[in-house]
Amino acid sequence: MSRQPMCWTMRLATVATACGLGLAASPPAGAQAPVPQGGEFQVNSYTTSFQQFPSVAVDANGDFVVVWYSNGSSGTDISNYSIQGQRYASNGSTQGAQFQINSYTTDSQSMPAAAADADGDFVVVWHSSGSLETDTSLLSIQGQRYASDGSTQGAQFQVNAFTTSFQQAPSVAADADGDFVVIWESFASSGTDTSTWSIQGQRYASDGSTQGAQFQVNTYTTGSQYFPAVAADADGDFVVVWDSNGSSETDTSSWSVQGQRYASDGSAQGAQFQVNSYTTGVQYFPAVAAGSAGDFVVVWRSSGSPGTDTTDFSIQGQRYASDGTAQGEQFQVNSYTTGSQYFPAVAVAPDGRFTVVWESFGSSGTDTSGYSIQGQHYASGGSPQGAQFQVNTHTDSFQRYPSVAADAGGDFVVVWHSFGSSGTDTGSYSIQGQRFDVPAPAPPVPAMSSATRVALGAALMLLGAAVARAYGSVSRRSRFSRYN
Repeated sequence: MSRQPMCWTMRLATVATACGLGLAASPPAGAQAPVPQGGEFQVNSYTTSFQQFPSVAVDANGDFVVVWYSNGSSGTDISNYSIQGQRYASNGSTQGAQFQINSYTTDSQSMPAAAADADGDFVVVWHSSGSLETDTSLLSIQGQRYASDGSTQGAQFQVNAFTTSFQQAPSVAADADGDFVVIWESFASSGTDTSTWSIQGQRYASDGSTQGAQFQVNTYTTGSQYFPAVAADADGDFVVVWDSNGSSETDTSSWSVQGQRYASDGSAQGAQFQVNSYTTGVQYFPAVAAGSAGDFVVVWRSSGSPGTDTTDFSIQGQRYASDGTAQGEQFQVNSYTTGSQYFPAVAVAPDGRFTVVWESFGSSGTDTSGYSIQGQHYASGGSPQGAQFQVNTHTDSFQRYPSVAADAGGDFVVVWHSFGSSGTDTGSYSIQGQRFDVPAPAPPVPAMSSATRVALGAALMLLGAAVARAYGSVSRRSRFSRYN
């Protein structure tokens, strides 16, 4: 018996592809779950006493730098806490040796943050007990710039111009060209907020020169403003988020998450806004990251959740377009809901895909000993890609305070401090890291216009008629040959 041609038996969309029309829709892309690259690695080579609170920054090509504070140093700072760093190539190999960042070594240097531009030049900021410059009162904000090869660019510098009392907990973000902005919390202010803690900022050009004066971020000045974080897009537009004791909007119960957008020239874009729509309990420790075009994601810790996690603290998120409009609703990040979830961090790829990491008390993975580092990857539209995953493979005792950064292709690196290590540092807290590759998303399916659909239908009808005639002719010849 003769067979019908293949096109005749296929469905409409498949016929077009199999017969060379090329108009069928591609199958939907599967979950683009992150894949670990290499094993967990120990960052610090100096292993005396403890190393804590790391921050990581990545350039466009995936080269990265990790900074942290160390109790002691193999460098010149042996008085107390120092700021240390280690550079890496995109393949995870170290670039040079561990290095000391602070040149002012009196008393303590702690809570560093780092940011890198597209070419790998980077800047590190931290708070210091004292300063080589004007701020000798209590804590000041200090900084140091570096070229991509790790050489220092200029001297250590003081960020804050207002020097009364405490300046602490800095955050920094850089644009593609290396211009950067530093944000921190200040006890009182030279601006309008003289009540308690305010959020302050200072902009810089890539050469380290200040752009304008120190500025106050928060316009709501009742109560305290804490724990700021900042993110910048490729052009230098930036957004600042922080904790506020109260709000001028709907969340007046306790702590809320607030935000303020800025243009690259430092002008405020719109008014201060409340991030969280769930207002029960406390909303705390926000983090923010931006894509190259300015879309951004805010994550934070929440007491309770509008989602499934109502046992204790959960990780919440909210996506925004570059113009500040909310994209979708507030969402719960963690799917493992036993115990508490703390200290989230977020990285956004240029195309809008993003990854959230946090510390979890307990885990649905292999780490059930104490705190573990967890992650969740998302498509640019906010849909989870794959399941929640455990970052750390060393599971003894505590893994805490993660930081994450992504390169131009969306691959990312996570760092955290660990009590102990599978490497050489088994004495106390060490700095650990894990690199991840994220498979590129499937290309979007082009939209088919109504004219194309009509043309396709007509072509398929003609094709079907031709196939039917051909099949009928073959069938008649076959029947005739049976009797001759």
